[in-house]
Formats: sequence, C-alpha cells, structure tokens
Amino acid sequence: VSVCRTTTPSAFMRIISPREFVDVVVIKQYEDGTMLSAATNVEHPLCPPQPNFVRGFNYPCGCFCVPVPGEPERTELLTFFQTDLGGYLPQTVVDSFFPASISGFYSNLTKAVKALKA
Repeated sequence: VSVCRTTTPSAFMRIISPREFVDVVVIKQYEDGTMLSAATNVEHPLCPPQPNFVRGFNYPCGCFCVPVPGEPERTELLTFFQTDLGGYLPQTVVDSFFPASISGFYSNLTKAVKALKA
C-alpha cells in the first residue's frame, strides 16, 4: 500500500494543462498468479496541490491481470477507471485526449507485467 502522486504533461499544444493525481494504491499478487492494482483519490499532507498543475480526481479504479491457464504468454485483463480530469475542459476535448492516455497506460502495464513475470 502506498500513496502515489501521478502527473501528466500538458497536451494539445498546451490547450490541456498538466494534471496531477494523488491516490492511495494497493498492489497484491494472489497464489494463482493474478495481480491486482487498485487505487482511489486521497488527500495527503505531503502532496499538496502544486502550482501549474490542475488537480484531478480518481474514483475507485484498478485492474486485474489474470493468467490464462495453460498459456504462460497470455494474460486476461479487467480494468475499471473513472477519472475527473478537473479544470474546465469541454467534453469533446476530454473525449479526444483520454483514449491516447489510456493507450499509454496499457503499454506501460504490459511492460510492468512482463518485468514482474521475469
């Protein structure tokens, strides 16, 4: 269990300001190899809002990485996210930005799972 401050850079030629999120995160691995990462927003005295960042808010979220029996190179993935990016963004801007950031998340998740299996 840890408290994690995550930041994102500005996007769309700085139309979207940098964001920051502070979450309490739990990571657990089960005996069958299933890995769970779950998080939710938290206020923490060591992570006050920073200038030049818009504070976003993560509702309870996370992912399960479940090994596929008999196929050691495959993993089933179940994710659930609900994020409030904060600030005053038109929904069309959010809708066009979010898929790219989620794509980056899945790429990083793939690398992390492979590193943990090694």
